[in-house]
Amino acid sequence: MKIKKTFLRAALLLSVPMVLAGCGPSKEVLQQERELFAQARDRQSSCGNTENDSPAARAIVEKDRLRGLTRYTEADAQEMMTDRTDVSYMPGHGTQISYTSADGRAWLWYPGNPRILEGRWKLDDSKDMLQVCYDYGPGTRNPTMKDAPAGFQCGSFHNQNIFTLDTKRGDVFGLATAKVLKPLPRDAAKPYFPGCAPAKKPLLKNGKPPLDNLQNDLKSYIGRA
Repeated sequence: MKIKKTFLRAALLLSVPMVLAGCGPSKEVLQQERELFAQARDRQSSCGNTENDSPAARAIVEKDRLRGLTRYTEADAQEMMTDRTDVSYMPGHGTQISYTSADGRAWLWYPGNPRILEGRWKLDDSKDMLQVCYDYGPGTRNPTMKDAPAGFQCGSFHNQNIFTLDTKRGDVFGLATAKVLKPLPRDAAKPYFPGCAPAKKPLLKNGKPPLDNLQNDLKSYIGRA
């Protein structure tokens, strides 16, 4: 029986060398991602937006949103993952929108997928770096890897948050009960991507953070099951 494989959360789980060893994005877009990681590590680049400096913007920013510079504890990560909707954007992989619940379940809306993927998440602090792990089950695959992964796939929590554009409490898109009406556009979140790192996030457009704008942009793409 042939199983139709579906893309899952990709490079957010991987370190840069693992991404480069994959078979997904072109060399050019991988170079862009490598440069963004380097800028975040070296702390030599910043990009801003005048809207982000307003009192209204500062009220939206819950904590330190210079994601690429922050060292996270497991307690920090648990709070940031529990009952949260996140949107991320990577040049090589596009837009990813996810919801992670307090009981360890995860839902992922990935570009081109005909359905919302349901899986599990957990944190792993047993290694040198804090890791976040996802398992979206059989029949899914990582587009940067040749083989379908089995079980939990883990990667740096720090690296994941470099490309997180915005986060909000609750299941903003209703992913846990949603059906896909039209595939998520790969570049849906590109207008809200700062383009350099470390960046002051969320990047506001029309006075709104990315998730608020995307709720309006994508209202015809998703519905209730």
